[in-house]
Amino acid sequence: MNRILVTGSTGTLGRPVIALLHRLGADVRGLSRHPSHSSPADSPALPADGPLPAAGPRTFRGDLATGEGLEQALAGMEAVVHCASDTRRMGRTDLQATRNLLDAAGRAGHPYILFISIVGVDRIPYPYYRVKLRAEALIEAYGGGILRATQFHDFVLGGARLAARLPIALAPDVDVQPISTTTVAARIADLLDDPRPGRAPDLGGPEVLHTPDVFRSYLTAAGSHRPVLPIRLPGATFGAFRRGAHLTPHRSPGPHWSDFLQNHFPGTPTTP
Repeated sequence: MNRILVTGSTGTLGRPVIALLHRLGADVRGLSRHPSHSSPADSPALPADGPLPAAGPRTFRGDLATGEGLEQALAGMEAVVHCASDTRRMGRTDLQATRNLLDAAGRAGHPYILFISIVGVDRIPYPYYRVKLRAEALIEAYGGGILRATQFHDFVLGGARLAARLPIALAPDVDVQPISTTTVAARIADLLDDPRPGRAPDLGGPEVLHTPDVFRSYLTAAGSHRPVLPIRLPGATFGAFRRGAHLTPHRSPGPHWSDFLQNHFPGTPTTP
């Protein structure tokens, strides 16, 4: 598929997806509520080999929550990569946004839609995950595809930075399987070459790490000497994370957590 729309194109995943599809020669366009805020991905630069299309990607202004701008953005598209999510408000508008996208896509010739979800949304009773699971059902009813991935490096880094604001960094006593957004983008490109309905195999990072160790590695890279305190919380959600419901045995090759830190903090040791 060559004509592709990416929702959430200025976000953590949308930016590397746009960059890769463009490098591969696709006629790719983005959809964002704030297209003027678009910036290069923070991930490592893609290789420069291979032809680029003459024109760069276009970003269309649109609002999935209201449906504004969707018909113009979808015109002529063969596929949609649905990356957008209202993460700051726990997915409050995600279901309506997905409905609006599917309705507009139905009027625009029914392009293939690939929805990006999270490993474990069907096993962890976290409110945001429940929203993702309901959105998956909408995508399946439309006939689209679903790719679940584990935790992005950027997300794990955000958690570590948040914990580092306290004199003692509190770290969930759970494992994590961080993955590079460039790895996820590459898998998305592969799935668009062979579009199929339903759920694709889960995509996991190359290693499973203990979150307190991850936070310590970040603090060391950032030059901080704060101690890290592992914590356990009551309830079914934390219990599911403790059991590893957010992990997958399917491990992809690609950058490790230490490689990601090296990119953000030069001088950080990488894995052998």
